Amino acid sequence: MRVSTAFNKLLRLQGASVTGVTFGAQGVVVKVRLRRRRSTCSGCGRKAPIHDRSVRRWRHLDLGAQRCHLEAEIRRVRCGECGVKVEAVPFAGPGARHTRDLEDVVAFLAQQTNKTMIAKLLRIDWATVGRIVERVVADHVDETRLAGLVMIGVETVCA
Repeated sequence: MRVSTAFNKLLRLQGASVTGVTFGAQGVVVKVRLRRRRSTCSGCGRKAPIHDRSVRRWRHLDLGAQRCHLEAEIRRVRCGECGVKVEAVPFAGPGARHTRDLEDVVAFLAQQTNKTMIAKLLRIDWATVGRIVERVVADHVDETRLAGLVMIGVETVCA
């Protein structure tokens, strides 16, 4: 089995195929090719013409003791509504430098433990943990959930 085939099965990246893997001092760099035909704006999701291309890197979940980064050539698009924006990628949010998988793990751990422990465990910056949690909460939590709330009661139990 080829390395790219093994990493395709291992990572299961939505909308992308692994084209190469490099093992280096900074960890594992997985080169991916996005499977897309139309260039779409990450801001509004509309089809837009290509402005230019560049290579971007996203931090993914660690592979054992190695950090893992995904690397792909992405396009910047010229959107009539939003201006020049990076095209949307299926495995990361707009403007994020971390994959959705890593962000989901950070958000889960934030419910269980503190930011310092998450930063040490996942080898990311303490402030990055906060930014990821803010982004996940903004994407998944309904802002109107507390609209009818009048009072909150807190009970403390002393042993």
